[in-house]
Amino acid sequence: MNEQLADWITRFQKEKDIEALANLKDYCYYMVEPLIEEFTEKYGEDAGELLRLKWDKRFYFIFTKYQLNVGLPLDTFVKNTYRFYFMQVLKKAGY
Repeated sequence: MNEQLADWITRFQKEKDIEALANLKDYCYYMVEPLIEEFTEKYGEDAGELLRLKWDKRFYFIFTKYQLNVGLPLDTFVKNTYRFYFMQVLKKAGY
């Protein structure tokens, strides 16, 4: 993981730095969007729009859970966590 990402994660987790969180959101969007597209293909445009509305609602919480010292790649963490979260959102919405 590059130093900038580690810095943003550390600043957010230790100081609740909102700027660092915003930078993480911008960075992670490109990991999350392919998942949204995958679920859109499977469940339709309405499902995709729902996920686009919801993806950042839990971002704060999700990033309180990521641990730098575990060594899990950020993209793996984001994709796996969001896949699970999106399945919950869609199930709750009746998909």
